[in-house]
Amino acid sequence: MNTFYKILVVWVFGGLGAVTRYGVLLFMDARGLATGNWLGLPTLVFNVTACFIIGFLAGLIYTHAEWSDTLKGALSLSAMTGFCGGFSSFSSYTLDSLHYFEDGKLNVWVVFGVLTVFLSLFVCALGYWIGKKL
Repeated sequence: MNTFYKILVVWVFGGLGAVTRYGVLLFMDARGLATGNWLGLPTLVFNVTACFIIGFLAGLIYTHAEWSDTLKGALSLSAMTGFCGGFSSFSSYTLDSLHYFEDGKLNVWVVFGVLTVFLSLFVCALGYWIGKKL
């Protein structure tokens, strides 16, 4: 696959990830799960979900030697780089953290920060383990 098509794949799947993220945000916002102390919940959901997906796919890709390099590359570009890249957001995580800090919600700031990092690492490892088993 030439560079143009690789860019096109990342662009399309990144857009799908971003649109999916926006849809989930609208859904959560309509239920009051994106304001006040819940401000960072959508970002936590996006990042943790993307970490699970990327771990799962990495587990699949790296343990199936029989899969072609073309298939592995396509999955990596489309789902891992594209979709997960568009769906998750470290920049939103840091902005949400800043809002908690500025609002003096230090307890929420610490919980949000620690939960995001450790939960993301845990689900990525869990996804990787599950992907390796399939």
